[in-house]
Amino acid sequence: MRDRDPSPSVANVDQETFADGWWAALGAEAPASQEAPERLAVLAERLAASLGQEPFPEEVPREVGRDLAGQGLSPSALRSSIEFLATSLVPPSGSMSGPDGRARAACLLGALAEGYAERRADSPESIGNLFENSTLGFALVDDRGALRKANAALGELAGRSPEELVGADVTALFAADGAHVDLALGKEVRTDAWLVGAGGESTAVVLEVTPLNSARRALVAVSVDETRSLRGALIRQSLNDAVTGLPNRPQFLGWLERAFAEGGAATVGLVHFDVDGFHVVNNALGHEAGDRVLSSVARRLRSACEPLGPVARTGADEFTLLVESPRNTLRLVELVEEVDELLAEPVYVDGAGVGVTVSVGISLRSTRGTTPGEVLRSAEVSARWSKEDGRARWTLYDPQRDARERERFTLAASVAGALEEGDIEVCYLPVFALPDRSLTAVEGMLRWNHPELGVLSQQRFLELSEVTGSAIRLGYRILEETCTVAAGWLAEFGERAPRAAVPLSLRQSREPELAATVRHILDVAALPPQRLQLLVEDDVLMALDPDQLEELDILVSSGVAIVREQRGGGRFDALADPGVPLRGLRVDGSVVRGLDEDAGSVVRSAVEGMLAWAVQTLEMDLIARGVRSASEAEALTALGVDAAQGPYFGGELTADEVRALLGQPN
Repeated sequence: MRDRDPSPSVANVDQETFADGWWAALGAEAPASQEAPERLAVLAERLAASLGQEPFPEEVPREVGRDLAGQGLSPSALRSSIEFLATSLVPPSGSMSGPDGRARAACLLGALAEGYAERRADSPESIGNLFENSTLGFALVDDRGALRKANAALGELAGRSPEELVGADVTALFAADGAHVDLALGKEVRTDAWLVGAGGESTAVVLEVTPLNSARRALVAVSVDETRSLRGALIRQSLNDAVTGLPNRPQFLGWLERAFAEGGAATVGLVHFDVDGFHVVNNALGHEAGDRVLSSVARRLRSACEPLGPVARTGADEFTLLVESPRNTLRLVELVEEVDELLAEPVYVDGAGVGVTVSVGISLRSTRGTTPGEVLRSAEVSARWSKEDGRARWTLYDPQRDARERERFTLAASVAGALEEGDIEVCYLPVFALPDRSLTAVEGMLRWNHPELGVLSQQRFLELSEVTGSAIRLGYRILEETCTVAAGWLAEFGERAPRAAVPLSLRQSREPELAATVRHILDVAALPPQRLQLLVEDDVLMALDPDQLEELDILVSSGVAIVREQRGGGRFDALADPGVPLRGLRVDGSVVRGLDEDAGSVVRSAVEGMLAWAVQTLEMDLIARGVRSASEAEALTALGVDAAQGPYFGGELTADEVRALLGQPN
């Protein structure tokens, strides 16, 4: 067997170059002391020499690791050191590149890291501040059970100075039933104990001892009285709002749970106060001012509500009163009126008076057959109704209204999934020219083949999609498919093909890149812009700002027609100028019904006069919606209306049905 080279490292490692390279590898992370370079050179020499010793002295690199930690070397600097040592001590070739050399280098690096970790665990940097500054009693205990260091807080508990505690036996200092053996063996301990003072008196403490390493344990002692005080303070903090001082939502839910518990109240009344427009206060005056306003509102609410029950802050700008077994709803309404009077006085913030109003929801419910969460939700929903109905008012919970809304919102929430599954399809409502009844356009719209509710028209879910955020996606789905099929019809039937008419929602109209998006869809579908009509409701047109109107103007310049949708009755001559060129006006079905045979002569005369004025004065196409009878169609034709659609002319069609309606291709 070949003899091992007794000192491969000495033969292959230039110690001066090695030390300089190590210092350079540390860079900005090198120790800042003046003697650090020289000290590092000594450590480098010891490491290099240890590689050639038999047996390999693991204690040498471990001591080097402790020394590095003592110099304040950071963990990231240690990582840089290990990376440098790994590449420098095992070169690509030479005697150290063999299996034994690599094994020794690995042992060296591991021992160095262990020594560093041991010193860091005992270092003042890691535990000194914890010891000295803590209000809890701390001590370090050695492997014989003697205290080696104690802080002032432990000394105060024991009635001695920290210096007097050094050397004390932990089992003698603490009387802990059943825990002496564990303390003596260095096991982890958590128990109630008595701390024996200098005069023999005892203090009840919670004692916890945790091993740090084989030779050190950390001891923590906390007075039972202090523990109870801390626990009480933490409970108060966790159950009360820091800004207003009122109980918070978790505490309120606890009250509600108790009211619903066995033997609790038969009925509960909740009054939910939602501060109106609070975000305006925060945005205008800052959050500090907002907190002051909330604190003032909280004081006034507590003053008014305390005779009836507790009030809590249950949301960012929301408060809720709980009344157990209220006599009737009338008393809750009277309370709301009292609160309104108290809030009528402005809240003054830095000399500025801030007016505060609240939208209120009132719910009086039985505690049987329902849950606390459901009752709280009913009050919150009622407050939302107050906001929707104009704010600064109160609303009683209406279970029928709630059921209707739940059904609608459930439907709206499932739109995205139905779209992915292909349950929602685009269909087409034909628009016929008058008087020849030729197909002039088709209006793209959605139809939902719902698995439980059957076929749903878009009126059932499209409006709610504005709330759920799917309106834009649905709108572009209609636009893309309608443009695609219209381009196909144009290729087959030429000028006989109908134009694509597509509704534009408020959310779509406010898209910053609307014009570019529409033009891209037209390009992909290969449909000329002149074959597209965008149907925009009157209130949408009037809600757009100049930049949004400019997007429509860009589309008009490219050839797209903007058709104004009149909703409800009203005079055409009273319609405001939207600020964008229009190519058409669609008259609402409620106006068209004034032409029916059953309409009174006065109404019929007024509608005829209004339509005649529009035909003669407005320089745009006039299209009638919702035509239901032959008499309405005949009257519209006689007045010169350009086109019409509605039940009389037929309902929604599929793309294939439209193709069949057009007849033979050119």
